[in-house]
Amino acid sequence: MSNRLLDDTDLCVKCGLCLPHCPTYGVTAEEGDSPRGRISLMRGLMDGTLQVSESLEEHLDGCLSCRACESVCPAEVPYGRMIDAARGEMATRKPERTRMDKAMASVLTNMGRLQIASWFVWLGQRLGLVQLTRWLFGNKGLGRLASLLPPLQRPRGWVGHYPAVGERRGRVALFLGCVSRMVDGRTLGDAIKLLTHLGYEVDVPRGQTCCGALASHNGLMDRAQTLINRNLEAFAGDYDAILGTASGCTCTLAEYDHLSDSPAATQFAGKVQNVDSFLSRAEWSEAAFRDDAPEDVQVHTPCTLRNVLQDSDAAIRLLQRVPGITVSALAENNRCCGAAGSYFVTQPEMADTLVSKKVAGVSESSHCVATSNVGCAMHIGGALRRDGRDQPVINAVSVAASRLK
Repeated sequence: MSNRLLDDTDLCVKCGLCLPHCPTYGVTAEEGDSPRGRISLMRGLMDGTLQVSESLEEHLDGCLSCRACESVCPAEVPYGRMIDAARGEMATRKPERTRMDKAMASVLTNMGRLQIASWFVWLGQRLGLVQLTRWLFGNKGLGRLASLLPPLQRPRGWVGHYPAVGERRGRVALFLGCVSRMVDGRTLGDAIKLLTHLGYEVDVPRGQTCCGALASHNGLMDRAQTLINRNLEAFAGDYDAILGTASGCTCTLAEYDHLSDSPAATQFAGKVQNVDSFLSRAEWSEAAFRDDAPEDVQVHTPCTLRNVLQDSDAAIRLLQRVPGITVSALAENNRCCGAAGSYFVTQPEMADTLVSKKVAGVSESSHCVATSNVGCAMHIGGALRRDGRDQPVINAVSVAASRLK
């Protein structure tokens, strides 16, 4: 991996076409916060010119991994792979930098611990402890973290088989994720409801775990490989598609063929789609929906859907098929909101600077903001709550499911 990273840095011709598309460079205007600058730092790290320092970590950890630079790079520099490898190299040289990541992973990748944590978070919200935290700390520190939580549903297991309603059109498998399982049960339930009502039988395989994004993005590749292997085994059935409700997870699942040498990874990755992408193209009748109470919905497109999965208008296409929904793209829809996995927790200052532009574009007349990723929903929703606004930020499939007859 080290030699490959060094070779990859040679692919960058330093043309600078990526600079206007980099969210962090747009804020700081510092070369070290641009893709070109970060690639130079990676090369210095790998050839021994630079050591792991506070400054180096600040620039490389400050990257959102939004991969907007990849989509405009004429040399097709694999920046996403490179930033993960660079963080892995820093973790090797400075193991203590991964303590927090390992602590988070010990909960999010262990389904027993995740279920216990989910109950604690749900009970905390039900008992008013989350609201009390916001009152005590305001919009800073713990108060800001509390603001990120949407209204939670009672935790449940989800694993099982859900038969199609009416004419059967196909068989799909649903990936639950870890953060989604904890704070976005509504989307999981609505995805199953929508899919089954539109004729798809849904399997939620036992044994599935975290997609591995948290581990791979923070340089914990051995842990990521373990999670990948467990998911490949869990989803070994014969499915028309393997669907994710959070585009960040879906993006990682779709790249298993690049992250794993297992022969099963290529077949698996070829079946992966985000649920809104799948439904926007699937065959189904609009007669299943009620046509009353028109709603204006603004759509935020996550970076993973736009830059990696290459389907930026999936949620818009889906909602345009639902009667009574007027759909428009949220302003700055081609820019990262700042959620970026765990970034909006670990890098709050930059994340909040970026999300402020999103919040400014939310119309007072909008019924809600729809998105395709749980992290984006939490981040934008939290910013709206801190701004005293009550518009919910929910998954596009939940908007569609809410209008089923």
